[in-house]
Amino acid sequence: MRHGELCTLAWEDIDLVKGTITVKRNLTNQSDFTPPKTECGSRTVFLVDSAVRVLKDQLELTRMRPPASVTMLSREYGKSSREELTFVFNPKITAVNKASDDYYTVVSVPQTWRSAIKRPGITYPKPYQSRHTYACWSLSVGANPNFIASQMGHANAQMVYQVYGSWMKENDEAQRSLLNEKLNEFVPSLPHTKAI
Repeated sequence: MRHGELCTLAWEDIDLVKGTITVKRNLTNQSDFTPPKTECGSRTVFLVDSAVRVLKDQLELTRMRPPASVTMLSREYGKSSREELTFVFNPKITAVNKASDDYYTVVSVPQTWRSAIKRPGITYPKPYQSRHTYACWSLSVGANPNFIASQMGHANAQMVYQVYGSWMKENDEAQRSLLNEKLNEFVPSLPHTKAI
């Protein structure tokens, strides 16, 4: 998910039984709630098991907080609506003052990320790199590029091929193993005998 989509993630968007998130909104740098960046940005994200576990832990912290009322701008100029949202990530949980809002801003994501990266001593990557990591790891394990594109909110797999598609030679042996494993299932056994 993009940073603005994560900032606006609400419990109303999550189905922990199905393991899905419905991406419906984005937060801009100006703190406006808008539809996602593109039309195809409105999507269903399928969560891996570890993400479901993390969200179940987060559920205990923020699910029962009172919903916040926000103004959601429309793609149609001048139109807006009100939404009641219970934000998954709420800075009021750990705030030392009463100045915090019910959701993180897009500019706070790099600050939080920097703090989390600094603790274990990891070389600093920009927070947006996590999207690139997701795409590369997904491709490495054989996920369909069209599926990856839809999960990331791209219109088609062209972006996935252009940005992440350069082949890494170190994956050649894994690809051969995959072909041996999967293609052998389709090969008919020999010799064939005629049925009489």
